[in-house]
Amino acid sequence: MLRFLPIFLLILWGCQPIHQTEIYRFDNIVVTKYPTSAPPAFPQSFFPDKVNLLQSSEFKTSHIHTKEASLLLESEESFQAIQKRIETRAAQGDWKLIEKTEKNGEVSYLLEGFIKKSLSIIVSETGGNSNYIRFYFRKHSSY
Repeated sequence: MLRFLPIFLLILWGCQPIHQTEIYRFDNIVVTKYPTSAPPAFPQSFFPDKVNLLQSSEFKTSHIHTKEASLLLESEESFQAIQKRIETRAAQGDWKLIEKTEKNGEVSYLLEGFIKKSLSIIVSETGGNSNYIRFYFRKHSSY
């Protein structure tokens, strides 16, 4: 029995939980737990390099036009590096930084894009190795 112990320990050591993607559809609303990709409404350049997508939701006016969307992700990138990435990306011009608020280990950004689009980003410091980032997108026009 003891001779199989090292093999058994190697098998257990290599096992990591695999999150199964769950998709729920309610008419024009799509909610996804552990999505494989972010909703296309979000500019990917605001995302850190390595992210773990936890949850997303989309409200669509048709099959291709997103009216509202939200995304929760986890990143091992440092809190300061995430802030720098968002501020650098906002300075490029297509998203205008309207407001930045720091409160209780969270930093929130409100950005405005072309054609009446708004994007809110909330970065939460967890104190551990990872940080949570929440994105909220809303398109205010009807086309």
